[in-house]
This record gives sequence, C-alpha cells and structure tokens, in this order.
Amino acid sequence: MRKIIVLTPIKNESWILDRFLEVTSIYADHIIIADQNSTDNSVEICSRYPKVILFENKSVDFNEADRQRLLISKARSLFGTENILLAIDADEILAADAMSSNDWQIMVNAQPGTILHFEKPTFFDTTDRVIRYPENGWPLGYVDDGAEHTPSVIHSKRIPTPHYANNLYLHNIKFLHYALTRLDAQFTKLKYYCMLENVFGSSSILHRRFFYNSNQDYRKEGLRFETSNPKWFALWESKNIDMHSIRKEEYYWYDVEILRLFQLYGVDRFKNEDIWNVDWEEVRIKLLNYNIDGIPDKSIESPSAIYLSSVNLCFSILLSLKLGVNRFRQFSKLLLS
Repeated sequence: MRKIIVLTPIKNESWILDRFLEVTSIYADHIIIADQNSTDNSVEICSRYPKVILFENKSVDFNEADRQRLLISKARSLFGTENILLAIDADEILAADAMSSNDWQIMVNAQPGTILHFEKPTFFDTTDRVIRYPENGWPLGYVDDGAEHTPSVIHSKRIPTPHYANNLYLHNIKFLHYALTRLDAQFTKLKYYCMLENVFGSSSILHRRFFYNSNQDYRKEGLRFETSNPKWFALWESKNIDMHSIRKEEYYWYDVEILRLFQLYGVDRFKNEDIWNVDWEEVRIKLLNYNIDGIPDKSIESPSAIYLSSVNLCFSILLSLKLGVNRFRQFSKLLLS
C-alpha cells in the first residue's frame, strides 16, 4: 500500500519541531529525519514521536545535495518506491484544511513519476499576516518511481525532477511557512548563505549583493499581503496544537556557522559582502561564553566605515546599472515583438 513519507533535514529546530511533528504525524505514515549535529534538544523531541525515523547526518559541511540524497536513499531502502515523498522543512506546516480538499485525493492517487507542487504562504513577523506567492508554488513532493535525484549543493530542488515527469499543481494543499516569524534569524541566515555562496563560488558578487541585501524588505515579497486564513489552523487547534507562539533565541546556529567561516577563511575573504551591519566581534565575544567549538580565538575586525561606504556605493551603482540594462532589454523585446 502506498505510503506518505516526509523527508526532513534538521539542525537545531527545537523552536518549531514539536509543532511540526504533531501536525506531520497526523498525515504522514513515516517521518524520516536527518539530524545534522544539533546542539539543542531536537533529537530528544524526535524521540517522542513514534512515526519518526531518525538518523544522523554527521557531516560538518553545508551540503543540500548530500542530505537530500541521504533522505531519499533512506526512504527507498526502508519502504521501496511508488510512495509519496514530501520533502518538507521543519518550519513548513501543513495547513489544517488540506486533507479535506479534493486535491488531497488527487495527490494520493497520482501516478509514479509525478512532481507535486504546493504553495507556501509565508507568515510575516506573526501568524496573523501572510505573504502570498503564485499558486503554482514549489516542487516539494514526488510520487516515487526510483528516478535519480540530481541536486545542487545550495538552493537545490529537494526531490527528483526527471524530464519525463508529470507536474501536478495542488492549489488547495498549502504548507504554512514560519521562517519570517523570526526576522532576526532570517537576516542572519541570509548572511550565512551569502558567505557559503562565496566559499562555493556558486554565484557572482553582484548576485550576492542583490539577493542577500542586508536591507531586504520582505513586505515587497510575493504577490500580496493578506490576513491569515483561520481554516489553516482550525483542525489543528481543535487537537490542542499550538500554531501561533514563536520562540526567539539569544543567538542562532547561523551565528555560530558564520564565525566558523571566519575562522576557516579569514575576514578579508568576506570584506566585500553585505554582512557588516552586524558587529561580529561582539557576537564572537558573546558566544565564547558558551564554550562552542570553532569560535575564532582572534578578534574579528570589521572593515573601516570609509571602506564599507565606498563598497556599498560602488555596488549600489553597479546594481542600478544592471537593473537598468535588464529593463531596457525587456522593453526592446516588447518593441520588437
């Protein structure tokens, strides 16, 4: 019999993990979790849920490709193929009205070799407001036929997307995304990803300055802002699942990883990145008190204010020119069409 198997990588997700596992245990047959060296109580939380199959991802490196292959391989080795694989992060919670929708039965009956697309309404600051994106959403699921997964190290599609696969857009199944309920964590995550892309060489400095902008205004994201739909919460709340409280933290594991990157590659490598609106020396001193491995012994000296102002001005001009050129190209195509 076909199973719904949720594949989730975690690293220090205790702030949301109970909520995720309470909801996911209702609709999934199995929840396969790869824990990558969590230092909070994430592992202990997982042990409370019978449907969880937990294993260790002992790698110290950030590598989306490796962890996705690990999860998919584990699902296939335990349960074979033809199951529904849902690659869902811990901060993505199924909306409470999804299982009663016609789309749920369509998903359950989809043929092997089908890519499943879902919308992810993203809460902003609180669970009362939400950013809406195009309904075609993200490829988060696959009706497994054993296809090879060809991921990338960062910003990878989570599931196999072979060229022959059918695409199924399930507009009435939504995963509620909690990432922007902790804006301080999100901005630190952006800096971490920016530095990773520098290390991987996976994007240009101009790309990084644009997409990891420290002044990112998420109120301009997506299609529109709106009030959250009470139907997304009702069934779960009737089961006494807390859907709204958000736990902030004194520091985030992204802070630790950023300091480790400074330790490994030095400060100069990152001096042109848009990460310096944070006093990293202050963060370093604070985290030294927690006896965390990998924190630099030497002080982290920020580039001078004059240098940063010059760099910011330079990239601001370059980005404006790039955007102007792109708009000109789009306008030219319209004229010639």
